[in-house]
Amino acid sequence: MKKPIKIGVDGRLLQGNLTGVGKYVLNLINYMTNHDERFAIIVVTNRALSEQVNNRKIKIVTAQKKYAKVKPMIWSRFFSSKLLNKQNVDIFLSGDSFLPYFLKTKNIISVVHDINQILVPETMSMLRLLTTKLFFKKDLAKARLIVSNSFGTAAKLERYYNRKTDVVIYPITDKWYKKLGEEEVVDKLSAININFPYILTVATEEPRKNLLKTLNAFIALKKENKIPLHNLLLVGSKGWKSKSLEQLIAGRSDVIRMGYIGDAVMPYLYNGADIFVFPSKYEGFGIPPREALLCGTKVIVSDIPELREATYNEGTYINADDEEEFKNAILHNLNEKHKKVDPANFFTSDQLENFLPCLKDRFASLVLAN
Repeated sequence: MKKPIKIGVDGRLLQGNLTGVGKYVLNLINYMTNHDERFAIIVVTNRALSEQVNNRKIKIVTAQKKYAKVKPMIWSRFFSSKLLNKQNVDIFLSGDSFLPYFLKTKNIISVVHDINQILVPETMSMLRLLTTKLFFKKDLAKARLIVSNSFGTAAKLERYYNRKTDVVIYPITDKWYKKLGEEEVVDKLSAININFPYILTVATEEPRKNLLKTLNAFIALKKENKIPLHNLLLVGSKGWKSKSLEQLIAGRSDVIRMGYIGDAVMPYLYNGADIFVFPSKYEGFGIPPREALLCGTKVIVSDIPELREATYNEGTYINADDEEEFKNAILHNLNEKHKKVDPANFFTSDQLENFLPCLKDRFASLVLAN
């Protein structure tokens, strides 16, 4: 048997609580590892990885303890190549188009998730905006293969950077995001003190997610006594520029700030919600609204191409800056809450994975062509 093709991965995106980008990368490398013996995945990291990185077929190489104090982005740029080169990786898979210096292999595959730096720069942290403006275009030019997470992202990448996407790979939705029995959902959520009814949103607390619009619409409907019984559940890690959010929430018993919630509970929260709202200013795809739909819950999302793509054109699409439109969409969907969506009408996770064989062959061709 021929030696497997070694694919090196920067573990920075797989540390701590996984964001949508982290889940995308993890599901991708899990799929590659489990479905093709030609590949060996090697993840290098300077800090402990998420508990979700538990595939024993994936090799994890951890830097010396002294590097744990280095910010992951700095470590990735300046130090990760030492471990990657020592492992003699054939390909480097960049989960967010960010490349290390001093990397020996020229076989680079870059995943592009969004064009935040062009479309919504004001919503990015200063460090991320600076590094993206300095390195994104240069790093992208080094890639031999570009993967985009949606056709919308691919179109914007070509428009703003004149770079065509080689393969569009939608995020693989975990199989446990599905419709569950009502009694099972009630029992699970009651055990963690979740009261019904509720409206749900899932997003890191940062400006791009437009959580202030959600809160303002919810509070306005409460003042008008149009949703007297509903709570609003905010699920997601604390981000940046969230002071205004905290001020609005302060003292409100009907807004439940839950923080990060893992996959063991999230399917139940989606199933139990009357509606799911996601008024993001911009997304490269939109994993949470897709998960909500697959759990049978109706979604209200911003009317942008990428979110229509993520929700199979089966959501309610709004201009999130128009509070009256947002409020009316919430009321309309609550009044028809018995009309749950049917996930059977959508692509399944297995069908989404049909995109991946093409990618695997392209990975292999990079090495075999040399």
